[in-house]
Amino acid sequence: MERRDGSRLDAVRTVMGGMRHERGVGVDALIVPSADAHQNEYVPEMWRRREWLTGFDGSAGDALVTRDGALLWTDGRYWTQAAAQLEGTGVALVRSGARGAPTMAAWLARETSWRGRGGGVVGVDARVMTLRAFEDLSRRLERSGAALVALRENPVDAAWGERPAPPRAPVAAHPEALAGRSAAEKLADLRAAMRAAGATAHPIAELDTIAWLFNLRGADVAHNPVFLAYALVTLEDATLFTDGARVDAGALRALEGVASLRGYDEFEDALREAAAAHAGKFWIDEAQASVWLATLVGGGGAIAERSRSAATLAKARKNAVEIAGMRSAHVRDGVALARFLLWLEGPGGAGGVTEFDAASRLEALRSGGEGYAGTSFTTIAGYGANGAIVHYRAREGSAREIGRDALLLVDSGGQYRDGTTDVTRTVHLGAPSAQDRRDCTLVLRAHIALASTRFPEGTSGVRLDALARAPLWALGLDYAHGTGHGVGAHLCVHESPPSIGARAGAASAAPVEEGMVVSIEPGLYVEGSHGVRIENLYLVERAAEGWLRFDALTMAPLQRSLIDVSMLSAAEVAWVDAYHARVREALWDALDAPERAWLEAATRALGDGA
Repeated sequence: MERRDGSRLDAVRTVMGGMRHERGVGVDALIVPSADAHQNEYVPEMWRRREWLTGFDGSAGDALVTRDGALLWTDGRYWTQAAAQLEGTGVALVRSGARGAPTMAAWLARETSWRGRGGGVVGVDARVMTLRAFEDLSRRLERSGAALVALRENPVDAAWGERPAPPRAPVAAHPEALAGRSAAEKLADLRAAMRAAGATAHPIAELDTIAWLFNLRGADVAHNPVFLAYALVTLEDATLFTDGARVDAGALRALEGVASLRGYDEFEDALREAAAAHAGKFWIDEAQASVWLATLVGGGGAIAERSRSAATLAKARKNAVEIAGMRSAHVRDGVALARFLLWLEGPGGAGGVTEFDAASRLEALRSGGEGYAGTSFTTIAGYGANGAIVHYRAREGSAREIGRDALLLVDSGGQYRDGTTDVTRTVHLGAPSAQDRRDCTLVLRAHIALASTRFPEGTSGVRLDALARAPLWALGLDYAHGTGHGVGAHLCVHESPPSIGARAGAASAAPVEEGMVVSIEPGLYVEGSHGVRIENLYLVERAAEGWLRFDALTMAPLQRSLIDVSMLSAAEVAWVDAYHARVREALWDALDAPERAWLEAATRALGDGA
């Protein structure tokens, strides 16, 4: 990553001074979120404005540029990385979620140094801030005498100049045999929900919802099989707005009689046309739709329904075919993981192998699985102190060599035509220390605490989060990231809903429901020493009338030498043994004799020797 010298900040400030908006000319502060017009977590290169401006390339973080300063807010996954990448750039790091750290809204409301005449004007590109976020921040700033304005143009774009070209990857049909339901059936369900809500038109900007709704997949966003598009669904018809030249013949056939196809850039005019015909009858998902989109339909008075899209919620609740595909994909993924762990204990741990080599080896093993379609995110392989960098990325030429005297954390995932995986294992290739075993066992206990729980229907993610943290809290320990996130079915590895996290908000306040797939991934990080994380994906399934539970999808052994059995209760030992028995049964038939011998030893009951 190229180090920024502040010249880009100066260029943006120059543009800020001439920006026209409803309150006049010029803004005193500019918000530069990591998100794009579709609220993507992983953003196409042409929209990586915050990265271009600050040099910080993590997947989450929002920058604020003032007339004489700049700040960046990011969560605990990226504190170490951001501190290194922002050094000497003129951008100050604010550690979101840390004790005493203000939110961006609180900072803007409290500080006065950034304000010009008239109380201060904060600008943001209308396309990259959601309606809900804009309204919430606007109210907060108004109370402090400042104003938030939606900008028609992005000052960063003007300063950037020639940006990367938009992605144009092919768009293909996702077979109904893997989707479980036709696009026509999904649209019928969405229209029924629209009628119930009193809505006649529903514009959609969320890429994975669009891909799911029309049973299509693409490759415009790294690691996520989605494509740049908008959709407009009415009670009578549906229109997909994307570059038609890259939609393949199979996808075109799948759209026949289901939706018409128009260019991506035609969406704005189409929505303006629809505004008159559907005045007061729009369904706008305020958590995903931008201020720009809401303005196009006529503002707040044109909106009949503001809740999450019925299509987004249906996507999160996997149907029987999607669940079967996820289970099958996880078995193939587990086979690759077993072979990887076996390799680590042999040639991979014999010296000369770097973190980058290990990540490459794992991807190569996954690629042999049926239906493999790439990684679901960039593999995190952190040895020793690098494991404490929650979203560490090993780079060729600078990656650390893996030895036998520290922990190795590997967080990885695969995209398969029938499912998406995400799994973390922490291993030691030598003789782990007492602290290594203690920390790994504590994280295992945290994982089991949530994975083994039953909970009533309607329980929110923020309430479940505390169950995983409790074993760590008891010792004054914690981790600065969420406990779990939703996962799509051959879609985004981070899907919302659901969300299991400690911070109260719309995502974690939503209930975790039957049919959703969610990660459970507590961790423990000692900066400068090591990191521990244990992550499985789980299906949320019915346990009894009115009650839910988690059923493991991930099939990969936990390293027995890192488990201090004396720290576990009898119930926790039984949980590990039962899980390992499932792993052994799921993977056995796909392995050869030496691999089976390794698996049998790796999944032996905890009470059965070392």
